[in-house]
Amino acid sequence: MLMSCVSEFHAKLSSNDTQVLVIDGSIIENTDAAFYLSKSFPFDSPGVPEESRNIDAKLTIIDSNGNQSQPARNVGKGEYRISVGALDDDMAYGIEIEYDGNTYRSALSKPLRTPEIDSVSFIQPEIEGDVIIRVSTHDNTEGTMFFIWNYTEDWEIRAKYRTTVFYNPENDSYYENWLAPYYYCWKKATSDKLLIGSTKFLGENRIINKELYRLDPADERFIEVYSVTLSQKVISQGAYEYYQDRIKLNEEMGGLFTPQPSEVNGNISCITNPSKRVMGYVETVKNTTQKRTFIFQKDISRPDVKIDCPSSIDYFDSDIDRYNAGRLPAEYPILSSECGCLRPNYGWERPSCTDCRADGYIKGGTKNKPDFWPNDHE
Repeated sequence: MLMSCVSEFHAKLSSNDTQVLVIDGSIIENTDAAFYLSKSFPFDSPGVPEESRNIDAKLTIIDSNGNQSQPARNVGKGEYRISVGALDDDMAYGIEIEYDGNTYRSALSKPLRTPEIDSVSFIQPEIEGDVIIRVSTHDNTEGTMFFIWNYTEDWEIRAKYRTTVFYNPENDSYYENWLAPYYYCWKKATSDKLLIGSTKFLGENRIINKELYRLDPADERFIEVYSVTLSQKVISQGAYEYYQDRIKLNEEMGGLFTPQPSEVNGNISCITNPSKRVMGYVETVKNTTQKRTFIFQKDISRPDVKIDCPSSIDYFDSDIDRYNAGRLPAEYPILSSECGCLRPNYGWERPSCTDCRADGYIKGGTKNKPDFWPNDHE
C-alpha cells in the first residue's frame, strides 16, 4: 500500500539531540504496514548518516484489551514490516518498541475511516508555466476533517532515435524490428513531501482543488505521458499539528522563529524513562483511498526542449568494431539531395541516443511498463 507509512523521516536536530529516536508509520487495516525507525543527527550534517538507520529493535502492535501482536519483521535500514488484519472500530491500537534498553509506546487510538477522493486534476494557469496538481475531496460526516496525502509518479520517456534496425555480430548482418523495443521506457518516483490539509476553517467539510505540488512543463515527465497516483488518509487533529511542526522544522531549520525540536514530539513516549525524548506520531487507520490521473504532452504547453545528443564521430573500421565499442545502429532523418525531403538514414550512435534504458540526455528508464498504462502508448 502506498500509504502504509507517511514518509521516511530523518530528524536533523542540534548536536545535543543526536540520539533522539524517530518513529514513522501508521497501523492500517489489512495491510503489510511499514514503520521507519531512525536516530536524529545534527542539522549541519552533509547527508543522512548511515548509522542513523541502523536500528535493532522489537516492534509490536498493542490494543486497549492488553493484546500484543507478534514482532514486526526487520527488513533493514530501520524499516520494520508487520501484517495488520481486521481492526475493531471500538478498539484502540498503538505500537510498542523495545530499543536500547528502553520501552516506547504510542498513544492508543481508534481506527479512522477515510472518504473517497473526488478528483485529482491539474491546471496550467500560464502558457509554458508550472503545471499544478490538485486534489478535491469531501466527507458527509460532521466535524472538521484532517487529511494527509502521498503519491507515486510514473512517466513515459523515449530515446532520441527510434531504432528499428539491429546488428547481429554472429554473422555480420542486420535485422529489422519495427516495434523499436528500446525507444520507449518508463520511470517511477515516490513523493518525498509532507502534504496535509484540513477543513477546519472552511464552511463545509469539503476541500476543492487544493494545490499539492507543481512541475516545470519542461520536465522530462512530460515528454510523452505522465501519471500520478494519489493516496489519501484521514488523520487526527493532533497528527495534523505534528506534521505542521515537522514541515516547519524541515523547511525553516535555523530560522529565528523556527519551533525548537522539543515542540515536535508527537504521541509516542518512553515509558521506562519519561524524560527521554522521542519523535513520531502513530495513528490507526481503517482504510486509505486512491485516485489516478494522466497528463498527456498535448494537454499542456511546453517550451522547446533541446535534446543534447550530439552525433558520434565514426572512427571505426567495421560494424563489429562499432558493436564491440557499445555503439548501436540508429535510424534518424537526413535531408535527401534526391528529393529535398527528409528520409530515414541508418548510422551508429551511442546507446544514450538510441536506448531509453541508457543514461543519456535523460537518466535511463526501464521496460517495466505499468499495467495501468494507456494501450495506445507502447
